[in-house]
Amino acid sequence: MNVTMVVVQGRPVGKRLHFTRGEYYFGRGEECHVRPDSDWVSRQHCRLRVAPEGVFLRDLASLNGTLVNGVLLTSERRLAHGDQVQIGQLVFELRLEAASEPTRTTILSADSTAEVPAVAPAPDARRPEPDSAQNLPAARPADAPPSVPRR
Repeated sequence: MNVTMVVVQGRPVGKRLHFTRGEYYFGRGEECHVRPDSDWVSRQHCRLRVAPEGVFLRDLASLNGTLVNGVLLTSERRLAHGDQVQIGQLVFELRLEAASEPTRTTILSADSTAEVPAVAPAPDARRPEPDSAQNLPAARPADAPPSVPRR
């Protein structure tokens, strides 16, 4: 099974990221595999897990949250073909393919990274106000890589 996330909103639209089996961290931190250049994205924002039994996504107590099909993640969630994942201003569409490798693909393994350019928010866009649950101290999963301060 090929696991591909395609940028459908934000820059660069159409960019494909292909994931092999493993765990991938999304965030601004240098230790993350996918690094969107946006202040809307936390240093360690979310984790994508590609396993034989499926593809799973977990928010890592990010300030602005991670959404799947417009719904805020509160625990690890199994993803399905066509799900839309929003991380900051970027929206990815998940594609699960059994066929050959697509063209224009960036292949990520657990030891590689991809940088995604910043996406300018709409002129009237405002950061969402954090709710009381987001004001709690950030709890990081035991398997999350250590935080690295942003320079």
